[in-house]
Amino acid sequence: MSKQQGSISVTQGAGMLLATLLGSGVLLVPALVASESGVYSLLAWLLMALAILPIVFTFAVLGKRYPDQGGTAHFVKLAFGRRASASLAWLYVSIAPIGPPVVLITGAAYLTQLLGLSLSVALLVELLMLAVILLLNVLKLTTSVRFQTLLSFIVTAIIITICSVALWQSDQPLPAGELVPWQVGQSMATIFWCFVGIEAICHVSNDFKRPEIDFPRAVLLGVVMAGAIYFVLSIAVLKYGAYGSEAKNLLSVLFVAQSALGYWGHRLMALVGFIACFCAVNLYVLSFARMLASMAEQGHVPKRLGQTNANLSPVLAVLVVVFVIAFVLIIRAWLDWSFASLLAYANAVFVLIYLAAGLAAIKLLSGIGRYWAWFTTLFCGGVALLMGVDVLYGLAVFFLTFVGYHLQQKRLARKPATAL
Repeated sequence: MSKQQGSISVTQGAGMLLATLLGSGVLLVPALVASESGVYSLLAWLLMALAILPIVFTFAVLGKRYPDQGGTAHFVKLAFGRRASASLAWLYVSIAPIGPPVVLITGAAYLTQLLGLSLSVALLVELLMLAVILLLNVLKLTTSVRFQTLLSFIVTAIIITICSVALWQSDQPLPAGELVPWQVGQSMATIFWCFVGIEAICHVSNDFKRPEIDFPRAVLLGVVMAGAIYFVLSIAVLKYGAYGSEAKNLLSVLFVAQSALGYWGHRLMALVGFIACFCAVNLYVLSFARMLASMAEQGHVPKRLGQTNANLSPVLAVLVVVFVIAFVLIIRAWLDWSFASLLAYANAVFVLIYLAAGLAAIKLLSGIGRYWAWFTTLFCGGVALLMGVDVLYGLAVFFLTFVGYHLQQKRLARKPATAL
């Protein structure tokens, strides 16, 4: 009797990956990379879409050979031990203060546009959004995965429609520019944000109807679809000049929508953009709170962070995550930090996590999987170098927690002797 296979089709798998790859990046990144390298940002998109495929396949092989909910932390544990795995878990949690604020800032900007409010009240809107998300997570009223996927398809359809109309109406040529390889490389580093989360689908690779055939097809289709959407949107952003300053970058898709469809296009995109950002942050908070609760069970943080309420929600962990995000939002508004700098730090952390996965895969895999692992390691290492000082935040978190875990283990090892 043949082994029973899963139920995920190629189309469903591609849709799952597309939902992961679009996220809030579709609202931000095209304008950011256009600001960095102008018309040659289109070259950066093409190169990045090609480079991401071996990285996806590296995670695919790891996920199939070493299935575990721990994901990258589990792979690192198998390759390099518990100390490195614990540090990687901390590295992931360290995204909480810098990743969700970027999405909240974007969502608040879209909501203020929808309601006709001034951007001067953006901080209040951000904190109100965070308060609602806190309530949802404590009550366990989390947004369903199916709704997230449906929303991503709706956002995709709206953006494709807006871009198609905008490009059809515009007779403006693409702006002229000079090819600067270093700037294209920096743009590729920024684009990396749009492809974080690719490891998520790898953990369901065995749930496809024909895993060996359908999974790579779904991955290829999902990456091509996402790359095409980002590419077309980038052309529209360039043609309409919807980039160059923080205000333009933050609301670039709104500018294109208003230019293409007028008042109602602007309103529709503002609503969809806000909902997309709200759902993304809701999942962020849920994910980070669950990670803290898991770390509490393993003894890496106080046990109280793992305690749950009647709805099985780790309330204290949720409160900690929400408090840290609120603190960063307030400090950011007070010091007038650029949201792009926060995104750069968060992006650098993800690059380090993927770099760790590549190093683990070199040690764990053989055959063609090891070649993909070498590509992942070298490529992510190169992207980390292009990020410059932005990567120092992630490196500091990793090494401090690595040393801290070592000291903690030495202290625990001495306890029995001290008791005697």
